[in-house]
Amino acid sequence: MVCNGLGICALRIGYELRKKLGLLKQRFPACSWSELNLSRWLGTQGKPEEIIRQHQSGGRHFFFDGRNLPAITDEERKRQIISEADEILGNKLRYFFAQSYYMGEEPDWFLNPQTGQRISPDKHWTEIGPFDANVGDIKFVWEPSRFAWAYTLVRAHSVTGKEIYAEKFWSLFESWLNNNQLNMGPNFACGQECAIRLMAMCFALYGLDAAKASSVERKIKLILAVAFHAERIEKNIGFAISTRTNHSLSEAAGLYTAGMLFPEFKDSARWVELGKKVLTQDGLKQIFADGSYIQHSMNYHRLMLQDFLWVMRLAELNGDSFSEEIVSRVTKAVEFIYENQDSQGGRVPNYGANDGALIIPLNTCDYSDFRPVLQSCWYLLKQEKLYENGPWDEDLLWLFGPDAVTKPAVKKQRKSTAFNSGGYYTLRGEKSWAMCRCHSYRTRVGHVDPLHVDLWADGVNLLRDSGSYGYFIPKEPQLEYYFKSIWAHNTIIVDGASPLELISRFMWWPLLKSKILKFVHEEDKEELVGENPTRCNSSGKITHHRHIIVENDRWEIIDEIIGRGEHSVELRWQLPETAQMVSSKADLTRVNLSKGWQLEVNSNEAVILRAQSNAGYESLFYGYKQPSATLSIKKQGRLPIVLRSVIWRTD
Repeated sequence: MVCNGLGICALRIGYELRKKLGLLKQRFPACSWSELNLSRWLGTQGKPEEIIRQHQSGGRHFFFDGRNLPAITDEERKRQIISEADEILGNKLRYFFAQSYYMGEEPDWFLNPQTGQRISPDKHWTEIGPFDANVGDIKFVWEPSRFAWAYTLVRAHSVTGKEIYAEKFWSLFESWLNNNQLNMGPNFACGQECAIRLMAMCFALYGLDAAKASSVERKIKLILAVAFHAERIEKNIGFAISTRTNHSLSEAAGLYTAGMLFPEFKDSARWVELGKKVLTQDGLKQIFADGSYIQHSMNYHRLMLQDFLWVMRLAELNGDSFSEEIVSRVTKAVEFIYENQDSQGGRVPNYGANDGALIIPLNTCDYSDFRPVLQSCWYLLKQEKLYENGPWDEDLLWLFGPDAVTKPAVKKQRKSTAFNSGGYYTLRGEKSWAMCRCHSYRTRVGHVDPLHVDLWADGVNLLRDSGSYGYFIPKEPQLEYYFKSIWAHNTIIVDGASPLELISRFMWWPLLKSKILKFVHEEDKEELVGENPTRCNSSGKITHHRHIIVENDRWEIIDEIIGRGEHSVELRWQLPETAQMVSSKADLTRVNLSKGWQLEVNSNEAVILRAQSNAGYESLFYGYKQPSATLSIKKQGRLPIVLRSVIWRTD
């Protein structure tokens, strides 16, 4: 906890103490929805029809006109939207944009479908821990209560005009209210979950404004829920700030949304001011000067971008604005992802913690495709498109209108780039590129990955990151540890030991202290040299040097382990599941990686490992794993030991 600073530690300790003493429970009293009245936030009594008229005449604008919804004309996209919405009609909801689960005839909002167990809704949220081995990962309980299904139902209503999709939203929403009494159960336990749900509720309120199913009484219920959620967020946002994560940004985005869209609330001006303040102050702390992100995670980076996309567009529509400093930093953050994106499929390295978050799901693209968020963010910031027309434009349509979709795409050339603040370095061949990590951490380490390399060619991730899988897997603790450990990354392991110790579920110690020694990119050659002290023992310090040389599409990666004494050294490459060893002889191993690409290593002590507790898995979606191939190369001897890997095009 040292890396969080003494002030932050004191905040967290104070919070846990208040929670244990029951003071938080007193601050967030339990009650039923029927006990609430909007006059608490409006300051005056009023008939439901008057309240709706007051809201509609408030002069605030949403992304689109609810009585003239965006027109999606592509038949294949319409079919995909309707297909997903029809699943929701049958109470099958998608979890983490991967697998769908049936929630029962009457949706069970407290069920973990992965384990079949449920969390009691009868406990105050302060009495519910996130890591209950009997229930499993609480994120599987939270996921349907993020209301991602609301976006799908609004889109289906838009493309078909059918009332059945609007009615389904309201029936699910009312089911959620009936089963989630205020401050009771797991779904009020996290302010970020409340904020994401609040944003989705607002989208549905405007998207279904003209639907027959959207009665005045139902709209009043939703506006009441928005007000309560905003109050819940405001009263505990200090905890989110203390985490130094995207939680504070999401909660601030929820507050800003409620304050901006509902000026009739007596607290709206304060919510706007506080939301804007936290977004600006924490945004400048969390987004580094080079555009990389404090949590060292591509998916958390996207979540942060979507938070800013949402609030900055709302501000633009309603005569507000954010400071030039934070706008500039967000622009850098967009450029960072663009430089770390594969041009063929829109994917980025599966790097860092990946909890399945996609808080503005407005397209039919795969979860791993980052083109939708980059297209919309770049348009917001530059009034230009990064990509030619495609399914990623649906976000533009909803957030900016049809004129944005017709804009031509700019030719923004990617180049080899050093992101020194975050420790990311990109190198480029003719039809291949790589991201290398070389960073001295000032904030907590997410995954143990010193000098990790991600290599892409012809749209295929040849050398890859294994992903996250899950944050709490009581039945598979070895795999929970594996995915964030050094064994799941493309780097060197000395003496079979991790260079860091896991001292809590999300914290490693000591901090990694890698440094870049050389980074050059010339017309016909690119080169990087990084250094990482792997460990110290009775023999003294042991250091890993990684030297990457790129000429055209030939990649040479030289790993040198320097120190004294005799040691065992293992080099791991995480490969596509279809990778096959083609020869291993005379101190040489050769592997077919993908069509037209091969890997050669100067050792015959190599084996491909598949589907084991410490190798041969990858996770592309939260909570799901699949077999992959891990190439393990081992050498034993006196230091220095040198391992040379060459990847090249064979056709």
